[in-house]
Amino acid sequence: MEDGLQSFSLGSQKFITPPGGFIFINPGESHTGEPAAARGFRYRAMYPTVAQLRSIAQELGLSDGLPQFTQPRRNDARLARMFSRMHALLMRAEPGLEAETAFVSTLAELLRIFGQARPASLRPVGVQPALDLIHAQYDRPLSLDELAAAVSLSRYHFLRSFRNQVGMPPHTYIENYRIAIAQRLLAKGRPLAQVAAEVGFSSQSHFTRRFRQTLGVTPGRYASLLQA
Repeated sequence: MEDGLQSFSLGSQKFITPPGGFIFINPGESHTGEPAAARGFRYRAMYPTVAQLRSIAQELGLSDGLPQFTQPRRNDARLARMFSRMHALLMRAEPGLEAETAFVSTLAELLRIFGQARPASLRPVGVQPALDLIHAQYDRPLSLDELAAAVSLSRYHFLRSFRNQVGMPPHTYIENYRIAIAQRLLAKGRPLAQVAAEVGFSSQSHFTRRFRQTLGVTPGRYASLLQA
């Protein structure tokens, strides 16, 4: 729930959901949904498939089928921020690796915390093969499945291992690596549009935005400083 108050009934119980609150409805559960205040409400909803949830449950190491959400109403400010961010990323025209990462991470956390799912112990596995793949093919879109397969891990365990060993998620590492390559190309006098394309950014505007976020200046300003 993002704004306003929402009311719903599930069985013989009635619930009120404020901003930041979660509603969990298991498959087949009949429920209502209506405003609890005159100004209505605004929310973000997600309807993952059984196959998607089963896949993530397996990645968590669960062997007893799909976990059920035992409480239809819960609050968690951290997970609310994760969910909103994931939802916004998935709404992009080209979601990409960052959205894949948010999807797997958020659903896994929802199952782990609210679905009473306990992940299996994480065995230590080096992520160097995934780093090698990134370094060799940084100029094209890499999927989470590809990176996880490079180290023979599930997506969930790969993301945890990568962050533990590298200190950041893979999409952040890839963009930082691209920026480092871009700095070298700019030092050689390459045109901005050519550099953006060579290092794998989808557009020059995306390249400029990410470059400024990383180094504090635009690539054009960076190139002019090098020339000076």
